[in-house]
Amino acid sequence: MKKICLLLFLSVTVVFVKAQVIKVISPADLVKGDACDEMKYRINYIFKFVDDTTKTPYKPNKEDMLLEIGSKVTSFYSFVAYQSDSINAKAMENGTYDYVVDGIITWRLYKNYPETDKYTYLEKFGMDRFAAIETLETPSWTLCPDSISTILGYTCHLATATYKGRNWSAWYTEDIPISEGPWLLYGLPGLILKAYDSEKQFEFEANGMKQITDSTPIYYKGAKYESIDWETMQGVYKRYYADPVGYITANPKIRSINIQDATGNKLANPKSVPYNLLDRSNIK
Repeated sequence: MKKICLLLFLSVTVVFVKAQVIKVISPADLVKGDACDEMKYRINYIFKFVDDTTKTPYKPNKEDMLLEIGSKVTSFYSFVAYQSDSINAKAMENGTYDYVVDGIITWRLYKNYPETDKYTYLEKFGMDRFAAIETLETPSWTLCPDSISTILGYTCHLATATYKGRNWSAWYTEDIPISEGPWLLYGLPGLILKAYDSEKQFEFEANGMKQITDSTPIYYKGAKYESIDWETMQGVYKRYYADPVGYITANPKIRSINIQDATGNKLANPKSVPYNLLDRSNIK
C-alpha cells in the first residue's frame, strides 16, 4: 500500500495521505471527548470495503473496527485510528510531533445520541469536522430461520433487508440477545456477527467480544463539529474527493502544501479519488 506524506505548514497540524485518504491531525482530534454512556459490551469486527468500484475484480481494503454498546448509546469506529490517536496524544503531551497514522476509516457513528432514535455520523475532511444528525430507521428485516451458520462458536441465523440503498444479508445470534450490530445494522433478535451487501463491496465480521464489568465510558467526539444534514454531507464527500488538496488549500489558514512519498520525492496532487459510501440512499 503506497503511503504518501503531505506536509502542511500550519502549527501543530500534520497531514498524511494513505491509500488515497488524506488525514489532517490536529490537537482537537486527540482529546477523549465527552462521556455519553457506560460501556457494557465491546465487539471487534473486521471491516472489508471497496473504495474503487470501477475496477474488477474488486480489491477490498480491510480495517479493524470497534462496536461499543452501552445501556442506551452505541459507538462504532476504527480501532486502528483509535490506536493512532492514543499514540499521537502521548506524543503531543510530550511536546513532540513525531506522529503516526494508521487506518483508512475516518468516520465515527453513534446510535441513540444525542437523543433516542437519532444517530450521529462524524466525518473529517481536511481541517473541517462535520456531524450529521439524522433519525434512526430500523431495517425491515426478513428472517430466514432455516439458515444456520456458526460464527465465533455461536449458532447464527440469516436475515435480509434492503437498507440505505443496498441489499444486506446479516447473520445474528439469539445466544446474545442484544439487538445491535455494526454501522447502522441493528433491530434483529440478537447481536449481528456478520453482514455483507449483495454486491460484495462491504462486509463486517465479528472476531472478538468482551463484556465490560468496570466503569468504562463511551466518549462522544463531536461536540465541536459543525452540524449538517446527511444530504449536505454527501455533497461534501463529492467536492472533497474530486480534489482533496484543492479542498484543503481553500482554507485561508493554510499557506502551502508539499506532497512527497516516503523517500521525499515530490508527487502530483491526487484528483478524482474514488470513494464508495456505505449509505448510498438519496445520492445525487
